[in-house]
Amino acid sequence: MKKWVCASLALMMLFGLMTGISKAAANAPTFVSVVMDGQKIWFPDAQAFVDENNRTLVPVRFVAEKMNAKVGWQSETMTVPIERGDQQIQLTIGENKVIVNGKEAAFDTQAIMSGGRTFVPLRFVSEVLGAEVKWDGSTSTVFISTKEDAEAKYDQWGRLMRTTDLPKNAKDYPYILDDMPNEMYELGYPYSNPERSKVSAVLYETIPEYNKRNVDIWMNRLKDFGALWLNVDYKTIDDNWAQALFATKMQNSNAELKYIQRYVDWVKENKIQIEGYLDPEPSMIFNDGFGADYVRSKFRIKFNSFKESKDLLYDTWFPSDETFDKNEWYEGVADIKMGTNVGGDWGSTLKVAPSASLFYNHLIKKVE
Repeated sequence: MKKWVCASLALMMLFGLMTGISKAAANAPTFVSVVMDGQKIWFPDAQAFVDENNRTLVPVRFVAEKMNAKVGWQSETMTVPIERGDQQIQLTIGENKVIVNGKEAAFDTQAIMSGGRTFVPLRFVSEVLGAEVKWDGSTSTVFISTKEDAEAKYDQWGRLMRTTDLPKNAKDYPYILDDMPNEMYELGYPYSNPERSKVSAVLYETIPEYNKRNVDIWMNRLKDFGALWLNVDYKTIDDNWAQALFATKMQNSNAELKYIQRYVDWVKENKIQIEGYLDPEPSMIFNDGFGADYVRSKFRIKFNSFKESKDLLYDTWFPSDETFDKNEWYEGVADIKMGTNVGGDWGSTLKVAPSASLFYNHLIKKVE
């Protein structure tokens, strides 16, 4: 895998370009995927994000531990000690400097605490931990490279592929990723027309619209949608949020906007607070033969506040017979429906379908 170096200034400019208007209007978080040595880092809770100054911040513990570093915490001084090989690193919350083996290095962004996790600027990863970094604006992904493997094979999104311990239906996919569990591949497909439906291996092989340029557009739209959909706060939600969510969806009229606005009213009345993220997988797309595409996506969600465990999410399939515990993370896999009302060269027009659901065809469990 090639190694990349990306200057901090270029990162700042690219992050500024990728911030969507709809998300800015609704104050939705801008989540960033992180891939290290070909494997996506599945952060258990706190996600990498872009701050108000268009700089990316990553949760230092999970990144550093992936690089075989030991990470501690000293609450009295709000300091994070890190040991990596012969490096002794001391990072302090609220300061834009770090001490490495007794020498001071400065950054233009402070280390911060959010959700009980310490976040550091991406420059910390490259300049202090010694990794090489690349930003891919087309997929909102940070690539961190610490080693090269000349024999390894990667997909067009820089992900490491595997050829052993394959899922039972491996032939349905163009390849199998090293960082994806088999249960994600083996989850059954949504209801479909058996004579016209197509799995992702066929779509990528036979239909020109399924190319990287179009798929990158779709994945970013799903990330934008998830950043709004799964992050709700009754204290701040307003019509800007409703308009922004509506803008991510495929519509023939403004009819759905009224339903979204009713949900906003319910969020306020029921004092709903939700946080989470949606991480779509570009190699897992299924066409149901009825004109819709489903993108298999990993998600995490936590319900922090509500009075009634009812319609907590804007989702027509939200389960009425399932109770979610407050302040507990749930994770799962879901097929998120997308569609278009454009014929011909439709690739750039695919958007989230009005009936998209986290609970229609899914797996979900509480994080232990």
